[in-house]
Amino acid sequence: MKVVIGIPARMGSSRLPGKPLAKILGMPMVEHVYRRCLLAKGIDEVFIATCDQEILDAVKSIGAQAFMTRKDIERPGLRVAEACRQQQLADDDIVVVVQGDEPLVHPGMIDLAVQPMLDDPAIQLLTLVADANETEWCDPNEVKVVIDIREDVLFMSRSPLPSNEWRHIGPRLKQVAIMPFRKKFLLEFQAMPPTPYELAEQIELLRAVEHGVKIRAVKSPYQSISVDTESDRQEVEAAMVSDEFYLQYAKR
Repeated sequence: MKVVIGIPARMGSSRLPGKPLAKILGMPMVEHVYRRCLLAKGIDEVFIATCDQEILDAVKSIGAQAFMTRKDIERPGLRVAEACRQQQLADDDIVVVVQGDEPLVHPGMIDLAVQPMLDDPAIQLLTLVADANETEWCDPNEVKVVIDIREDVLFMSRSPLPSNEWRHIGPRLKQVAIMPFRKKFLLEFQAMPPTPYELAEQIELLRAVEHGVKIRAVKSPYQSISVDTESDRQEVEAAMVSDEFYLQYAKR
């Protein structure tokens, strides 16, 4: 069984156009994500899935494997699925989708997400979650997650969930954008028709939830910062200066 990482990246961000190539300490953001993914344990390969020639050229210039995908694909997992169709992967191989706007991704997050799938072949799809603070809980850019007592996903929303009225009965959780799929299921997921809540919330994994697929949630202790705006980029750049993993790959 192989474990591969697919990093979806496209130039067409509405809030920060061209963000995969936005420089952080002189290095394109997508390169930070790529190099940090290489530091995870037990990973057989890392590739980038993109629909933009600029990104393809940039990542190939650093020796990364990359695949061109259609421009009309909007969901990150579906873009990685398209790239998987261009590769020779076994049905039970694990494909980890790591968002290209997570330049502070901790390699331990990837290890944490993959291990349950190595231990339990019945798990087809998993997402990391983490505690959400007050600001994140109210931020529509952060996807909130409610889980059941088996730690499977019940629902996801961009609105505060659970509501203020019920905050005392359960944790406030947000999605961490690391999602391992079994390769066979990833292609099945790609073929599923879009669903009402997926479209309403603009949350990719609701497609699986609405089709009755169990998604295991695993809580992560690691903190990361998604880059959606220029202020996010600046915040990441300030944090990156003393980041232990950046200091490892920046010296190469």
